[in-house]
Amino acid sequence: MEGLAGGDELHPLQQAFIDQDAFQCGYRTPGQIMSGVGCIEEGHTGSAEEIREWKIVRAVEQTAARK
Repeated sequence: MEGLAGGDELHPLQQAFIDQDAFQCGYRTPGQIMSGVGCIEEGHTGSAEEIREWKIVRAVEQTAARK
């Protein structure tokens, strides 16, 4: 099975969701994390307003700062 985590270590955005208490319901959170990863990988992290479109500002900012 493919996933974001590297073995026993969470992906930085997964950890950021925990750190920032950014969870929604069990159905929305995985999609938001995947959207956030896409946002970071596509370079859409120039401002909080840009990230806000994804509705996960602090978690995405935290992870983007590590890149």
